Amino acid sequence: MKRLTVLALLMLFILPFTGCQYNDQSGMEPATFSGEGTYEIIDHLSSEEFEGRRAGTTGNEKAMEYIKEYFSELGLEPGGDDDSYYQWYEQFELEFITPATLEIRDSQGNTKHDFENRKDFILSRVALPSTNPRFDQTTFMNHSFEIEAPIVIADRESLQKESFFEDSHSLIINPVLNNEAQLLERHRSKISDLMITVSDPVSRFSGDLFRIYLKPRISYLNPRAVDEETPGLMYITKDAYEVIESFSDGDYFLYAKGGIMHRDKEVANVIGRYPSRQKTDKTLLITAHFDHIGVDSTGSINYGALDNASGTATMMEIARVIAENDTQLPFHIEFIAFNGEEDGLRGSFYYADHMDHEPEDLWVINLDMVGSSMIDYLLIDGSDQVSDETLPEILQDLANEANIEYEFKRNSGASDHIPFSLKGSDVILLLDYSVEIFDNYYHNPYDTIEIIDADRLELIGNLVLSTIERLE
Repeated sequence: MKRLTVLALLMLFILPFTGCQYNDQSGMEPATFSGEGTYEIIDHLSSEEFEGRRAGTTGNEKAMEYIKEYFSELGLEPGGDDDSYYQWYEQFELEFITPATLEIRDSQGNTKHDFENRKDFILSRVALPSTNPRFDQTTFMNHSFEIEAPIVIADRESLQKESFFEDSHSLIINPVLNNEAQLLERHRSKISDLMITVSDPVSRFSGDLFRIYLKPRISYLNPRAVDEETPGLMYITKDAYEVIESFSDGDYFLYAKGGIMHRDKEVANVIGRYPSRQKTDKTLLITAHFDHIGVDSTGSINYGALDNASGTATMMEIARVIAENDTQLPFHIEFIAFNGEEDGLRGSFYYADHMDHEPEDLWVINLDMVGSSMIDYLLIDGSDQVSDETLPEILQDLANEANIEYEFKRNSGASDHIPFSLKGSDVILLLDYSVEIFDNYYHNPYDTIEIIDADRLELIGNLVLSTIERLE
């Protein structure tokens, strides 16, 4: 599609709610969406004060309070428990037991090469596999290890030898092999501590949006390969693999250390309601997850500006525009900041399981990673469970009118619209997709305010407001 400048695109959405009613009692101009204001909220939520907003942490609780106060100041009705803005539920808190370490040492214990955590390798969480599409039922396992073992590289020739695993406690999978699950299953009893597999980049993103989500890829390929005794798992880059391979023929050892612990913790979604003045069962949920992955095992903060302070801030700014304009709509709106998305959509599944709404009475617009300065296209992701759709049609019509480059898919993005999709609601996910973002900024400390574009935020915000205007 032909690309228009951001300014030209914004002109198409310049005055939202021209077809809706709002009360102008002050004589002032109606409130409009501010990309700069949204940018400032993102900057705040992704600052060091919130420490990456990992569910169950102090930084996450501060983010809950900040969003609650914002909803309260707008005059939104509390939509949580006991006439509050909070909907409490229990999930786990993640803690790294010890900084993850990966080194090559000689026979005297001297370090010959020290790999950098989050650059050359990452320690992955291990989860019990499940065929259930509900990510919130994923079972993560605690594990810790400290090993010094021979460098064992799995290739087809060596795997034919019965003696391949003798006196070794780690496995490094050759990057040319694609049958990790079969290898692990076949030799599972001989790998006691650690499996290392090659994935470049180590974010585990491979170009197929969210194909690998939460669980190691081996558990997707073969559920029998993962159980309660599964060893620790590290992903390394191709460059790191080549370094390790260069030491494999000498008298060298692999030293690795790491550990992950999960503890139960009470956390909350934050919900503000904007009720319709009309009697109706129809409700629009505008949602975004405010949690991120927090502080890693090195002590580095993963700030989560794009993922997903951006969606949260955009949702909050949309709430401001609607509330300040005293907009009259023929349906209710709930603005929901979901918690626990990074741990398996925990907050959104909890809400969907306990809501008073009938699924067919809901529209859901979910905002996740919007306003990026690097964009291949806008992902518009709908449900494959609903035959009578409204949101996908409206959003695609608006995108076509504005010449916004987009791709429409179904259930390709594992985000907080999924629980409602599974129940049969009309849902949509908006996400600014970019291979560059997922390969180099996703789930690492580089996801900062510097990769956010205020004009793009304004475009997405007004796109949502224009969608609301067309809903009936």
